[in-house]
Amino acid sequence: MKLTKDRVNILKNKLVAMKKSIEEKQGKEFSHEAMEESTREISIGIGNHLAEGNAERVEREQEQTFELIDEKILSEIEEALKRIENGSFGVCIDTGDNIPYERLEAVPYAKRTAVAQKKFDNELKV
Repeated sequence: MKLTKDRVNILKNKLVAMKKSIEEKQGKEFSHEAMEESTREISIGIGNHLAEGNAERVEREQEQTFELIDEKILSEIEEALKRIENGSFGVCIDTGDNIPYERLEAVPYAKRTAVAQKKFDNELKV
């Protein structure tokens, strides 16, 4: 069943809110990183224990992973907003089938039906 204009608007608002949230988070992370860098420069010369350095490295790797995930989701959100504008939102890019509203409520940037997404993910593993 094709999405109604009201449902598309609900999902669009959800996508815009998600985008804003990620962008605000990225802005806070940027200012936090700048502060950490200046603090790290001050602490050079103070003998840090090896374990502290390793913990900082692991924490930084985790932060980078989360940043990459946010970038990927932000890209997916922007693609979904473009699909809304061009009228292809809610239609699976692989099969042409309508994506159920329930799926789009859960993952508003979904571009495939659940079945097509599973097939796509399995093909990536090979």
